[in-house]
Amino acid sequence: MAKGKYEYWLTEDGLTLLEGWARDGLTDEQIAENLDIRRETLYAWKNKYPNISNALKKGKEVIDRQVENALLKRALGFEYEEVTKERIVDTGQAQRHDEWQELTQEEWEFAKKYFNHECCYCGTITSKLTKDHVKPLQDDGKLTFDNVLPACQSCNSSKKDKEMMSWYQATSFYDQYRMSKIHSYLNFVIVHGQNLFRKGGSDRLVVTKVVTKMVAPDTTAQIFWLKNRKPNEFRDKRDIEHSGSSQVIVIGGEDLLEE
Repeated sequence: MAKGKYEYWLTEDGLTLLEGWARDGLTDEQIAENLDIRRETLYAWKNKYPNISNALKKGKEVIDRQVENALLKRALGFEYEEVTKERIVDTGQAQRHDEWQELTQEEWEFAKKYFNHECCYCGTITSKLTKDHVKPLQDDGKLTFDNVLPACQSCNSSKKDKEMMSWYQATSFYDQYRMSKIHSYLNFVIVHGQNLFRKGGSDRLVVTKVVTKMVAPDTTAQIFWLKNRKPNEFRDKRDIEHSGSSQVIVIGGEDLLEE
């Protein structure tokens, strides 16, 4: 080993690099190889130079914490959003004179796909869905992304200028699931609508569906977590006190007592 070879690794740049390698999950042997030294030399450096030892510990603590968080997330289960993108030709309309952006063709296609080309109210499947205003036109409702729902002609005609919620709950086909889906759609459009479709090319990928999915808790991850966090309570082998001589036999994770 050349004299003073360790000196660079005591500088700020060297310590940052060491911490990064440890954070990336490299073993001591791999880090020693990157340093062009033997593993035993690295151990000697760690014992002699606290800065090197601390940098490696700090990096490993970060990755260990990330793995721990991932394991906990897997054990408890979690939700995630599955986003579907499709290529749609944009035939959007120009801005309206009152500076409200009129519903574009791609926004309308998104709305229809979100409700599976069904009437959002009664569930009728039809190729002739109409644009129903959540807030009626007479109440200054606009033909905009966040105020239009796909409805069959019958529902649209029945609703007319009525307030959507009160009208729908009074119908014979009112459905709590469809009402929940309407609310979810409107909330999604209000929050994400402006970012779904960006100006640019006329033929591009756009978000057409966002589905929230649930990953069920993993029992294997739960067992691994509990065995390591509470070994006295969840280990496979348990000590059993018994008067006289006894032998503890472990078979398939179960304790059997043999006299």
